[in-house]
Amino acid sequence: MMARRMRVVELISRFDIEGGGGGLTRFATTLSRHLDREHFQPVVCALWDRGSLVERQHMRDLQAEGIEAFCCAAWDEQHPYRAFYQAYTNLRAALKAHPADILHSHSEFSDMAVVFLKLEGRAPRLVRTMHNELRVIWKRRPLRRLLFTQLLDPLVFDLELGVSHFIKQNLDERSLARVLKRKAYAVPNALDIQRFAGDPATRAQVREELGISPDAYLVGSVGRLSEQKGFDILIEAAARAMKIDLEIHLMIVGEGPQEEALRQQAVELGIAPRVTLTGQRGDVERLLQAMDVFACSSRWEGLSTVLMEAMAAGVPVIATDIPGNRELFRDGENAWLVQAEEAAALADAVLHAKRNPLKMQELSRQAMADVQAFGFEAVAARHAQLYQDLLGRR
Repeated sequence: MMARRMRVVELISRFDIEGGGGGLTRFATTLSRHLDREHFQPVVCALWDRGSLVERQHMRDLQAEGIEAFCCAAWDEQHPYRAFYQAYTNLRAALKAHPADILHSHSEFSDMAVVFLKLEGRAPRLVRTMHNELRVIWKRRPLRRLLFTQLLDPLVFDLELGVSHFIKQNLDERSLARVLKRKAYAVPNALDIQRFAGDPATRAQVREELGISPDAYLVGSVGRLSEQKGFDILIEAAARAMKIDLEIHLMIVGEGPQEEALRQQAVELGIAPRVTLTGQRGDVERLLQAMDVFACSSRWEGLSTVLMEAMAAGVPVIATDIPGNRELFRDGENAWLVQAEEAAALADAVLHAKRNPLKMQELSRQAMADVQAFGFEAVAARHAQLYQDLLGRR
């Protein structure tokens, strides 16, 4: 008789990958798809439904593949604490009706919910993955960071994972973790590499759809329009480069709280006609094919999924020289690295990339080879092993 499958709930805050969900939502949903169904019963649960068609489509896609996917409550922008309480209450009820073996949290808000479940004595085995540096978790809520990340999390979670060695080190260096002799594991983000196999015709199609000249040198980037991604620096860098080279065009894919400010910045710098902000898109694979170079201006990263996507798509990368990016790139070997917050350096790198296409092709070929190490099969197998070890199963 076959043993009962292990019910693993991947807990996220939202399903809209292309909006605020980002790479951690992509990771959690893709991980659920790659767990061996003979041994695991994967579930993906979001705390909130923000009412977008994209969210519903992602849930339907998972359900069509036999993966349970649901939201706990509707998001209420005017009453966030009430929305959290409602989501927590419904999550607790869902776990009572269908108990989980493991609850795996992927965001700050889901971490909070899991901690409360534990304090109530209603939690199964608990795992969390840190997708960002410790210093930026609850960046605007330092007391909350102290209470949860520094004190409660090391006590509550049975297993903590960091998507990079730098984040694992962050976790291990917390005072209470040292006292308790708790050690985190470094388990990287991963990528469904086959999604990014290119079609030569896509480049021209995307540019025509977006009204971008086929002859433009297209600098592209993807991410939530937020402080983290440094798109204000990227727009300033683009303006500097455009003064020197009239063929440069900038495309930024994503949505977020800084959208209007970024549009206004482009107007004030006189480059608005040469800047395309696409908003939320569900076809990043296609958009990458239209880019000549991918520019990452992030102020901080854990281990960026979108950078791995650019690598897999064969797009040369210019990226900020920050800890998370250094785990993907070696300067001058598979990407160009520039100092964060330095628009002039980023502009120079863009101009240098345009003038040296053969070198950029060399970098992208090496990056395509390097990203194979981040395929989801190996990373999902690592998670499966950790889940089984946590429950004492082999």
